Amino acid sequence: CCSKHYLRFQLHGTKASLTTHVSQIGGSLAGLMTAVALKQNGHNVTVIEKEDNERESHMAGVCLGLDAVEFLEKYDRVQGIFSHQSRRIQALVGDDKLKTFVNGRREITNWDTMYYRLRSNFDGYASDTYPTSPLPSPEDGQGVYLAQTEVLDIQREIQPADDDDDGDEKKTTMSLTLLDRKSGDKATMQADLVIGADGPDSFVRKKYQGHVERKYVGYIAWRGTVPESEVSEETRHLFRRSVTVYMMDKQHCIVYTIPGKNGSLEPGERYLNFLWYTNETKESLDEILKDGLDGHRHHNIVPSGRVRQDIWAERIRQAKALPLSKPMLEIFLKIQRPFIQVITDFCSHQAAFEDGKVLLVGDGLSLFRPHTAFSGTQAAFHALRTAEFVNGKTTLQQWESKVLRYSRLHYLQSNWYGDFYQYPMSTALVAAVRYWIMCGVDRVLSWYNGDAPLLRTSTFKSEAYDDE
Repeated sequence: CCSKHYLRFQLHGTKASLTTHVSQIGGSLAGLMTAVALKQNGHNVTVIEKEDNERESHMAGVCLGLDAVEFLEKYDRVQGIFSHQSRRIQALVGDDKLKTFVNGRREITNWDTMYYRLRSNFDGYASDTYPTSPLPSPEDGQGVYLAQTEVLDIQREIQPADDDDDGDEKKTTMSLTLLDRKSGDKATMQADLVIGADGPDSFVRKKYQGHVERKYVGYIAWRGTVPESEVSEETRHLFRRSVTVYMMDKQHCIVYTIPGKNGSLEPGERYLNFLWYTNETKESLDEILKDGLDGHRHHNIVPSGRVRQDIWAERIRQAKALPLSKPMLEIFLKIQRPFIQVITDFCSHQAAFEDGKVLLVGDGLSLFRPHTAFSGTQAAFHALRTAEFVNGKTTLQQWESKVLRYSRLHYLQSNWYGDFYQYPMSTALVAAVRYWIMCGVDRVLSWYNGDAPLLRTSTFKSEAYDDE
């Protein structure tokens, strides 16, 4: 009822005010972070999402870097801890020998918990994870989440001047053509600002930067989660504090702890998140990505329940033949609902369109490889900077310069990490040089603009920890 009322309000228009009416395309993590920030700054925000309110996420991990922590400290009104703290990044050598890469704190949650927490903050959506929502502030704008709604087109329109405006100046707005995926009905919506936070296959990016496409980087991840209670005490103890990497020739595995069902952080109820990266030819993907139920070829993810049994059985055979280290193999063999992720990346060189009436953020702007776990942190950085821009604290040029440089830095950083793990050292060194050059550019531009460098590492400030 509320969504329909607000949609009619947007469709028929209203007098101009100091409040910006924002149409946010995409209602996943990046979209919700930006929507929460803008709503709490007094702007009216309509989130337009193709999928339903409830979505299967595979319990993917989400790392909360420094920008994500800043975002949550500023905009998160939900009480309670919802992330697991990792103490270090460590390498597993053999079956039980650990070698520390770097000491540092990493806060890790999962997609489900983060999504429902942001929904609770944005529109008070009730879920099993967060059945009650924080009270809104009188200074908040309106927030509406339109699920199962797709944007078909965006066009620039010149609106007549409002009655209380001086002179004959016209107002430029963006007109969106919407499709209700349940009924098939179409409608139009007017917005002062359109934000594309619609992920790697972004409609907004395709419209304005059709030449920028996600590309396959040569390897995939075999993934799944296992409840802590289902693995041995020795394995749980080995992985209890840290993100753990197991490296092999041109492949590697990684394991870390994430919250369990409904965000539980109780020992035994949490999950161990497992990923095994292997290099695969484009030709081999035709079989690997074939759906186990209806046979169609997936593009980038084979969801849980859709992985072919013979494909997974062959992966198990290879795991035993290598063999994987005992603790890694134990977890891998206990995955009940595996899924497969194709690793892709891209980085756009433009983030603002239509004279700043259309903005691109999150994975729609730049898709990182997952090794640095920076997707959620990039989304938070974009949300913080977008709120500053919409509030008039920075110019469009300043906003675009910062979000592009931040994205480029961490895109190159993730490429370097991925090439180090999966390819010969010569390839990794080329990626490293590109990254280091961009680090130098960042420092020079930051110094020139009187700002702090935008480069982030994948950890908090280094701290020493004991093994208690």
